Amino acid sequence: MSDEEGENFTELKVVLLGDSGVGKSSIIKQYVTHSFDTEISSSISSKYISKEVKIEDINKTVKFNIWDTAGQERYRSLAKIFYKDAPIIIFVYDIEYKSTFESLKNYWYQEVKNNNTSNIIFGVIGNKYDLYLKSQIEENEAIEWADSIGGIFQLTSAKSNIGIDLLFYNIAKKYFDPNFDYKKEDQKAKELYEMKKEGKIKKKIKKNDEENIDNFPPVHTIKLKKIDNDIFDGQKKRKCC
Repeated sequence: MSDEEGENFTELKVVLLGDSGVGKSSIIKQYVTHSFDTEISSSISSKYISKEVKIEDINKTVKFNIWDTAGQERYRSLAKIFYKDAPIIIFVYDIEYKSTFESLKNYWYQEVKNNNTSNIIFGVIGNKYDLYLKSQIEENEAIEWADSIGGIFQLTSAKSNIGIDLLFYNIAKKYFDPNFDYKKEDQKAKELYEMKKEGKIKKKIKKNDEENIDNFPPVHTIKLKKIDNDIFDGQKKRKCC
């Protein structure tokens, strides 16, 4: 029996929302193809790409159907067509620009709440972490807002491939376990990493944890499907990460 026929297979629709230029397309491309384009186009329509991963520690296979939406103001009204029934919404802001964070709070979140009656799992991404010295948003401020909407917060860099796998791992864990606390999970990983560096790992942790710490989170790609090449092609090129 294949994973898709078994009870351990789940398909999840994920929609990324945020202003134009925050890096939604770059995040998706890095997550799915492990590549980065310094001149990736701004999306002018909503398209999706699929990726299957196996979450080893809970023995689940997840197929993420990830939708990239246009952030330009003239296309905003079209986005609701795609997020109105989505169980997972990821809000993305650019840490360089406070306005993109304020837009999540004052526009995108309100629009989702008004047009989606699902029991939504929210992710909040502060993208372009490779430019952290230019950040206009305090991390604690972003975490506080993510907490207020019950969201999972993550700083990411599509350019440097930071934090993206971890975010999707945490989202999957939250979907299967509503009581999952990503902060505790992340803290546990940090502690295990420090213990391993100090040579204490065999004395302090369980065998399963020891096996996982080298590659946290324990997520392995197994298949990519339905790649829409147009998602990364376009007419208007500009620098974006």
